[in-house]
Formats: sequence, structure tokens, C-alpha cells
Amino acid sequence: MLDDFEMLKGLTGIESHRAGLRIPIFDNTQDIPSLAAQVQRIFNHPSATPSHAFLLRRHGLYTWGRDILDAKRHVETLEFLFEVVIREG
Repeated sequence: MLDDFEMLKGLTGIESHRAGLRIPIFDNTQDIPSLAAQVQRIFNHPSATPSHAFLLRRHGLYTWGRDILDAKRHVETLEFLFEVVIREG
């Protein structure tokens, strides 16, 4: 859980550092239809909170935005937050 970081406001729609954000992690697979079904199940679940990204284990980060600059800002924001969390241990 990413929460209580001022940098969260770098993500579209987040207006307070008190926001919390969960980034789902999926196992990497070559079975793209299965992976797509898993992603869809998580993001379309009735209790799902809006998300900006997901991680594919041993592959990398996927994120999106209204346009390429929005998506780039999300990548940079999330990379920074991941690094901070890792360094804090």
C-alpha cells in the first residue's frame, strides 16, 4: 500500500497525500488471454478502487493516462514511490 506520500498527487485524480493506493501484482505468463482475464477481474471488481498501474512479476510496470504525458508522469511518480518504499525497508 502506498499511502501518506505527497508524491501521490502526481497521479491523476489524487488530491491528498492521505490517499492510499494499491498496485496489483500479477504473475508473468505467456497466456495473454488468461492474464487479461485476471487483470479485468481485479480492475472490474465492485470493490475495486481506481488504480493507475499494475506490476507484472519479473517483467515490469504497466500504467496509463489520458495521453502520453499523463502516462509518463504516472511512471515517474510510481518509480519514485517504489524506490522510497524499498529504501525505507
